[in-house]
Amino acid sequence: MERLGVRRSSLAYDAYHFTRTATWSRMLGLFAAVFVLANLVFATVLYVGHMSVTNANGFLDDFWFSVQTMGTIGYGVLAPDDSLSNAVVMCESFFSIILTALVTGVIFARFATPSARVLFSNTMIIGDHDGQRSLQFRMANERTTALVEATAHLYMTREETLANGERFRRVYDLPLRRTTSPVFALSFLVIHPIDKASPLYGITAVGLRESNINVIVTLTAIDDQLAQTVHARYLWNWNEIEFDRRYVDMIKIDENGTRYLDLEPINETEPIAESAPTTT
Repeated sequence: MERLGVRRSSLAYDAYHFTRTATWSRMLGLFAAVFVLANLVFATVLYVGHMSVTNANGFLDDFWFSVQTMGTIGYGVLAPDDSLSNAVVMCESFFSIILTALVTGVIFARFATPSARVLFSNTMIIGDHDGQRSLQFRMANERTTALVEATAHLYMTREETLANGERFRRVYDLPLRRTTSPVFALSFLVIHPIDKASPLYGITAVGLRESNINVIVTLTAIDDQLAQTVHARYLWNWNEIEFDRRYVDMIKIDENGTRYLDLEPINETEPIAESAPTTT
């Protein structure tokens, strides 16, 4: 859903958030543009101020001198040759220290931020599970490292008509049969029992559409190797919920009798009547 009327903040006011959330290409492009622009500014100061730089002949040489100064390269061919040019070098060196610190900090922060590679099924199902009507979806850990104390919370939002006739979008908690997996290493089938206390009790496909229902899951866990908290989330729209089907089994057995997890069919479902009991 689009947002209108959002107060626009300047890049300087929200620069850290932008550099942390922008794509790598946009972030590196921004830093490259700042680097080139800063060198153009210092080169212009040198050129317009007629400051003496050894072996410099024109604006382009002043620009290359600025680049060498900001990068602390110092080939020895171009060098400041008077007090004013040395003053510019001092200012540019100080600016270079600040810019290097900022760029290094942002890039390190992006690399050091832990993330969970959790794969969610792109469809949910409403059907019988262990003799009870349930809302189900499944997720799988794409990494070989386990997620410890993986805790899922499920929520539903739907449009309702209040007593005064106003349309209102309300959020409901959907209690789960099992909220936490002590070690989430392979797959995790998440089940919400649809009993009389459930906001989905008696729901039909028509009701899902008319109420414009969305279901959201949030997952938090501790990466077993990094010992840091990671999180993931996913959202399903009403048209991504199927009725009276089951997920295709992801646990398979190879020719040697070894059981393994195949993530390819994580989104595949089949009619309950034509399937065998599931193990995932």
